[in-house]
Amino acid sequence: MGVYQRDSRWMVYWHQNGKRHDKSFGRGELAQAKAQVFDKAVQDAIANGVSIPDPGMATATVQVVKTVSMTQEPTDVVLGQQPMGMTLSELGARYLDHMRASGRTENHIRNIERLLANKFIPVLGDKPVNSMTYQGDMVPFILHFKGISDSTKKERSQVTVNKYCDYLTFIFNFGIANDFTKVNPLKNWKKGKTQPREMRLTLEDAKKIMASAEPHLKWAMEVCFNIGARPGESELLALKWDHVDFSAGTVRIYATKTKTYRIVPINPTFLKRMEEVRATSQSGYIIEYNGRPVARIVKSFRNACQRAGITYPTRMYDLRHLFATTLLSKGADLAAVSKMMGHATVKMTADTYYHYMEGEKERAVKLLPTLDVA
Repeated sequence: MGVYQRDSRWMVYWHQNGKRHDKSFGRGELAQAKAQVFDKAVQDAIANGVSIPDPGMATATVQVVKTVSMTQEPTDVVLGQQPMGMTLSELGARYLDHMRASGRTENHIRNIERLLANKFIPVLGDKPVNSMTYQGDMVPFILHFKGISDSTKKERSQVTVNKYCDYLTFIFNFGIANDFTKVNPLKNWKKGKTQPREMRLTLEDAKKIMASAEPHLKWAMEVCFNIGARPGESELLALKWDHVDFSAGTVRIYATKTKTYRIVPINPTFLKRMEEVRATSQSGYIIEYNGRPVARIVKSFRNACQRAGITYPTRMYDLRHLFATTLLSKGADLAAVSKMMGHATVKMTADTYYHYMEGEKERAVKLLPTLDVA
């Protein structure tokens, strides 16, 4: 439940019996005041288990009056409206500025900006953060995003719900740390458990997808597979040619997840391929489309998979998995692969990837010498 704007109109939304309801109060300051008062009335009704009040009756006493002092210009006082501090959109704007000041990539910042504008605020409403509660706001938010996705027409995964709640938690904690707000309505939220995802992509199928891909996606797949970068705006799409040391044959990747740089060696054959692509690059970014950096490749990858006839679930991230499992299955050192992947510990790499490789235990025991002393 919450207050938001649609075409400058002040709206209130709430969930009742599993359905979403929206009520418009019009435009202007009085409409905003009525929306906020009605939103509070809805929250109280749901909390107390009583019927939702009539909007007209609940806001009948709300009005805007003018007050004039001898030393100040006339100011508007909205009766029935209580100041609650910074709204979600205001806090979100401060958080985006904080990320820019912290050196986060523009692609990552744009992603958070899109989520705020297109996902979070339309569902939660642009209401004061201090007025939000876990039961009244966050539970309906979580249930909403457990539903069917408008883009894929499929039920969203727990991974998506966890990711959205993680982003909001970062924003709420940022507000508290900087004294912008006082509450984190997700404080009592526990991350939902997710099932380990089976990685089925093979080298043969990856080649089929590349053959059906647009040129910029085909190149992105090549880069992802050859250096093991995390696909998306955090690593792969943020890479610039300045990050490549052609004389040393390495690429420097900044991992936003661990906030550390890692140096990944580049296969000499692929390094020559990178030199060829750099010669025609226009944007300074390694991955570009029509001379401009690429913001998202999820949809183009999904379309390429369909054209290639790949029927099982797969995603760009599987190329990063394929990078690791291919190296390990060919006998690469586990610690070296772990460093190239940017994992915090070698154990994380072992736990994540070793169960994909068949025959590793058998290969390991064959390395033992005999103890025959006869």
